[in-house]
Amino acid sequence: DQVTAQNFGKLEVAWRFKTDNLGTRPEYKLEGTPLAIKGVLYVTAGTRRSVIALDAKTGELQWVYSLREGKRSAVAPRQLSGRGVSYWTDAKGDDRIVFVTTGYRLVELNARTGQPVQSFARNGILDLKEGVQVGNNQQIDLESGEIGVHSTPTVVRDMVIIGSSFREGATVPTHNNTKGVVRAFDVRTGKRIWTFNTIPRPGEFGNDTWEENSWAFNGNTGVWTQISVDADAGLAYLPIETPTSDFYGGHRPGNNLFGETLVCVDLRTGERKWHFQLVHHPLWDHDISSAPILADINVDGRAIKAVAQPSKQGYIYLFD
Repeated sequence: DQVTAQNFGKLEVAWRFKTDNLGTRPEYKLEGTPLAIKGVLYVTAGTRRSVIALDAKTGELQWVYSLREGKRSAVAPRQLSGRGVSYWTDAKGDDRIVFVTTGYRLVELNARTGQPVQSFARNGILDLKEGVQVGNNQQIDLESGEIGVHSTPTVVRDMVIIGSSFREGATVPTHNNTKGVVRAFDVRTGKRIWTFNTIPRPGEFGNDTWEENSWAFNGNTGVWTQISVDADAGLAYLPIETPTSDFYGGHRPGNNLFGETLVCVDLRTGERKWHFQLVHHPLWDHDISSAPILADINVDGRAIKAVAQPSKQGYIYLFD
C-alpha cells in the first residue's frame, strides 16, 4: 500500500546494478527473477550465468560466484543467465543458494559467503549429466552431450527437483537425441532420490505408445519450464515438452507419452499418479511452456485442490 496511483509518477530509481562484466559480452536476455531474503537479493546474471548477492537497500555487490566450464558451457543448449536461483534453509543457520550452471551442473552456495557447500555432492557441485542417456540406455558424453536447463530448481522440504531442456528450434541433426529426464536429489547431500523418464523405458507405463520400438531412437521430451509442487498433498506436477522433432513425427509412430503431457507424480518416489496428454503424437511445438498453477477452488459448492495448466494452444486445462 506504499505505492499508490497518486505517488506512482513520483517514484525514482534507488540504485542500479549492471551485469555487463559478468561474462564475455553484455547480455541481451536478462530474465531471472531475484529472490529477496533477509535484506539480500540473489539472482543469476551475465552470459556465464554468474550468481550475485546484492544489498537490497543500496545495490552494493556482496559476493559473486562463477563456474568456468569451457567447451561444456559453450556447446550447452540453454545459454545466458537463465531464470534465477532457488533457496533452501534448515532454519538453523544453514542457508543455501541453489542453481544450475549452463553446463548442467547443480551447485549449492553458502548464502552468506557465496562459497560452495563442501558437504553437498563433490565439493558443492553435482554433475547432472551423469546418468543422462541417449539411444538405448547409453550414457551421453559428459562434455559435448546435449542437455541443460535454464529454469530454477524446485526446492521443497529437503529435496531439489531438476528438469531438462534441449536446443530450441525445429530442425535437428538426428531424432536420436538425448532423452529428457526429471530427477529429485537430497538437498543436503546431492544423493539421487528418484528419476522419472519422460520417454518410458521397456516395462514402464507408456512405453507401448512408442510403436515400432521408437522409444530407443528418439529424444528430447524434457521439462524446461518450472515444476510445481503441492507439498501438503505430496505431489509434483511435471509440464513436459515435445519429442524430437517439432514438425515431423514419422520416426515415432504412436501417441508418444509423455510428450506434451502434464504428469502428476508422487513427491517421495517419483511414481506416476495420473497424467493428461494435451496433444497425442505431439507436433507443431505445442509443448507446455508455463508452470502448472496450483489453486484451491469451489466446484458445485465443494472445495477442492486444483491444478491449472496454461498451454500454447490458447487453452487452460483445469484438473482436480
